[in-house]
Amino acid sequence: MALAAKGCVEVSGTALTGMAGGPAYSATEFKCGAKLLLVLQRQTGREGNLPVWSTIDQLTIAKPSPRHELLQPCYCSSSRFPDDAVFAIGRMVVQPDGSYRSDNVVKAWRVDIKHERLAAIPVDGVLCALDPAD
Repeated sequence: MALAAKGCVEVSGTALTGMAGGPAYSATEFKCGAKLLLVLQRQTGREGNLPVWSTIDQLTIAKPSPRHELLQPCYCSSSRFPDDAVFAIGRMVVQPDGSYRSDNVVKAWRVDIKHERLAAIPVDGVLCALDPAD
């Protein structure tokens, strides 16, 4: 990917659920100096056994503090957009039962597969959680 040549390092990748019968999607987080880059990709073909991905949207994200992190869709949901994958900038805080819950969520985005974009959403109703068994 061309981003690696620009001094960005891949931090994580997430496979996303697309529309039934449609192409596969993924979101990849890159660290580019002090900023994060979130890239939405669609599978556009195959080269042998390897999928070929095309970038369809991306966001540059600045964290408000070193304790804030990009929280992944496998842990986050939105009561306003219950069927969409949700990314959030916030902090995870340990709870008395050993689980973690989001605290101080300052920004959130949903993956809008229909329009193939990352869309900002209100942070109220966004919850990220990690159970002790996870």
